[in-house]
Amino acid sequence: MQTNRKNVSKEIIIETTLRLIEEKGGIKDVNLREIAKNIGCAHTNLYNYFNSLDEIFWEALGQVLLKMIDYVDVNLAYETDPEEKLYLALSNIIDFSMDHPGWYRLIWLEAIDGTPSSEVNEILHLPTRGFNAMLIKLSNNKLSEERANLIGDILMTYLHGELCKWINNRSFKNSRSETKMSVFSNLKYLYKLLIQREEDKA
Repeated sequence: MQTNRKNVSKEIIIETTLRLIEEKGGIKDVNLREIAKNIGCAHTNLYNYFNSLDEIFWEALGQVLLKMIDYVDVNLAYETDPEEKLYLALSNIIDFSMDHPGWYRLIWLEAIDGTPSSEVNEILHLPTRGFNAMLIKLSNNKLSEERANLIGDILMTYLHGELCKWINNRSFKNSRSETKMSVFSNLKYLYKLLIQREEDKA
């Protein structure tokens, strides 16, 4: 298959990969030939930009996380109440995950061989750092980094457990809106319990 090299780039390969992952609901049926076919080039051309399919998946994962961060940040700047800002961020995380189940599986559920590049590895830590910073600010800097990380881990572990059930059709809730309402309400309740425990210890 002949193609114009100008129509192939790292960015186009990643964009195509993300679209296929979205369409197929995960990486299971996404391969080099399928990516190349959708771009309009031979699959061997992809090796000019990436060493393997797994390297493409790692880069795609990094881009999905950046997209998620951008989505979560929407309207946060306009919310002045720190606690409501936290709840808005959690609500946005739920919406992004439910809107993009294939991308969610890429981030959290599916194995990728090899190791990410240093750039992607840095991106992998951004969501946790940002969320912890929000928790610390909300506590008026009373929470240590360690305690904020613990609270964030507990909240996210619950959230991802519920999202995994919903995305894999294991939830007993009848609808997306019902699921989100329940998960969001439980997150707020769990956060208040965790913060109250911290205040009682102070």
